[in-house]
Amino acid sequence: MEFYVLMMMQQQEWRNCGGVSGWKCALLGGMLCLGACLPNESRAEVPKPYGAVPTPEQLQWHDMEMYAFVHFTLNTYTGKEWGGGDESPELFNPTDYDPDQVIGTLADAGFKGVILTCKHHDGFCLWPTKTTKHSVASSPWKGGKGDMVKDYAEACKRHGVKFGVYLSPWDRNHPAYGTPEYVNVYREQLKELLTQYGPVFIVWHDGAGGGEGYYGGAKDSRTVDKSSYYDWPNTWKLVKSLQPHAVIFSDVGPDVRWVGNESGFAGYPCWATYTPKGLNGKPPGPGCNVYQEGVQGTVNGKFWIPAEVDVSIRPGWFWKAHENGRVRTPENLMKLYFESVGRGADLNLNVPPDSRGRIHENDAASLKEFSRLLKQMYSLNLADGASVKFSSNGTAKSSEDVLDRKRATFWMAAEDDRNPAVVVKLPEARTFDVIRLSEPIQLGQRIRKFSVFVKENGQWVPWVNGSSVGPRVLLLGKSVTTDELKLVVEASDAPAALSEFSLWQKPQIVSAPAVSRDASGSVTLRGGDGCTVRYTLDGSEPGSSSSEYKAPLNLPDGGVLNVRAFVGNSSSATTNAVLPVATSGWKIVSAESGASDPARMIDGKDDTLWHTHAGSGEIPPPQTIDIDMGCEIPVASVLYTPRQDGNTKGIVNNYEVYVSKDGKEWGKAAAAGEFSNIKANPIRQRIDLAEPATGRFLRFVAKSAIDGNHVTVAELGILPAKPAGK
Repeated sequence: MEFYVLMMMQQQEWRNCGGVSGWKCALLGGMLCLGACLPNESRAEVPKPYGAVPTPEQLQWHDMEMYAFVHFTLNTYTGKEWGGGDESPELFNPTDYDPDQVIGTLADAGFKGVILTCKHHDGFCLWPTKTTKHSVASSPWKGGKGDMVKDYAEACKRHGVKFGVYLSPWDRNHPAYGTPEYVNVYREQLKELLTQYGPVFIVWHDGAGGGEGYYGGAKDSRTVDKSSYYDWPNTWKLVKSLQPHAVIFSDVGPDVRWVGNESGFAGYPCWATYTPKGLNGKPPGPGCNVYQEGVQGTVNGKFWIPAEVDVSIRPGWFWKAHENGRVRTPENLMKLYFESVGRGADLNLNVPPDSRGRIHENDAASLKEFSRLLKQMYSLNLADGASVKFSSNGTAKSSEDVLDRKRATFWMAAEDDRNPAVVVKLPEARTFDVIRLSEPIQLGQRIRKFSVFVKENGQWVPWVNGSSVGPRVLLLGKSVTTDELKLVVEASDAPAALSEFSLWQKPQIVSAPAVSRDASGSVTLRGGDGCTVRYTLDGSEPGSSSSEYKAPLNLPDGGVLNVRAFVGNSSSATTNAVLPVATSGWKIVSAESGASDPARMIDGKDDTLWHTHAGSGEIPPPQTIDIDMGCEIPVASVLYTPRQDGNTKGIVNNYEVYVSKDGKEWGKAAAAGEFSNIKANPIRQRIDLAEPATGRFLRFVAKSAIDGNHVTVAELGILPAKPAGK
């Protein structure tokens, strides 16, 4: 059964509702979800929906706005992003395990649900499944009697948040992976998760699958056709039969789609409707679709498949000790909120527990302050008490129909209203910089373009404008003081409708300083206007008596730099920068130069690029790069920065690293492995050597690359085991 057939069946089944017309079912579903009803006299006047509309379960999902991911497995103890499948269960043994601390921290921060990675690509199951021995039952944790899925599901109940499950379709440990037998195993695992732990709000699937692993204990590579191997239509049918009120997430839905990046933003516009496209003439599915189109969705798309923005609070998806200083700041989390929830998507923020089994103190502190900022912003709706005039009264009964922030009450322009507008008169002049708008999405997404004006000195002055509204849009404009606003709908594909018009003031935040470094090791710190920037180089937190930044810092040997900005009694979050050794004295000894200058790999600039895509064609991997570092350095870690231009072609995903004293004798590789998940999350990669290797020469071997048959490198660097020097 093709994807489109499944979607049509799913979205049509609930619309029929035992003979009730589609539009009425959509409306009733939305009202039941909210626990609200339209006045009796209004029901008969509700107009017909436009285009694709959400199911009741999707409406409940929209209302969550934020939920959290919890990535926790053997990777937490190995430092990997993707386990190979050969990791011993003996490694899994949290030392201070506390699911209530994890769930309580997330609930207090405002997250309405939690998704647990019940099984990641390494195949290790966090519950005592009957399908494999590669699970917590074979670990020393709780003497092999533990069930982490049960613990998390029960903790969610205690803290009043919903519980969701992630089950990786790719299993790099199971001996049957790649055969029809494994699909049955996967479905049995789903049955266990969806029948033993109570209600589930979401079942989360990604598109990873096929490749190298230790299937049944032997290193092997297995290829699957992602468009057909998992038989997703029947797998999702099983999910719906066991958890009918759960939504299903994947690259292509069928209920919620991937936004197409792991950087933390939805596009704008971001349409809740979407028409997935397959690859090479095959039906679309997880891991085999034009995922880039998920960023904005499809205007007037065939299906209601809204976007989820999934992003981690740390650079990686699993906890790593060396990332404890690189937790997203509250300021950055607010930015994520505006660029995800504020664009009509839901935010799925990953907060990985540490090796103890708890949320690290740095993550918890950032979440706490983010929650405070969000509560402060929403503490006062500056549109309260306003009066509203409509250009036409198609459905509205009073001003409250757009001011009460309820989906079940709304204004819709009359059919013949060619210039729909809403004029909002405030009780007095008020200061604000954020507007939040919503459409009654149970009737579809209609508005395509709008502008908001404020009255200044008796004249209407443009303030903000936008395109998609859908479940919500938050627009941040300049701070204005006025007592009157006007929203003008400039384009819509059906009579414009609005269910929310609210105004807010974003909290003032002292911005964390930016850190930049050049190839010579000169470091520049930049803070906001009127602030004092202070820093430390010993790993401590900068305080009011720490060194004040006045001129660029000369740090050729690298190091750990912590920076904060101070304004009066307020201060910013700390910017943590782990600085590599300066590369200005390095020389490329050997590298392919037929397509681009190899010196770009060591120029200290992430926005430049060395590549092997020559005018005559692609020069494929493997590619070997030899570098003379100018002096002997005890190398602890090697850094690879992939291209940062939004293109994934040529990004290295398998590597080897060597260190030599003379550039002739290289010996065994100091490190070898894969850059897991680098396509979806193309951040700087850190290769930690098992033991520091001292040498003057560095060799980086790009064994393979993704998306193309050539190799690209933005930057190479190293972290020393101790200060470098001659």
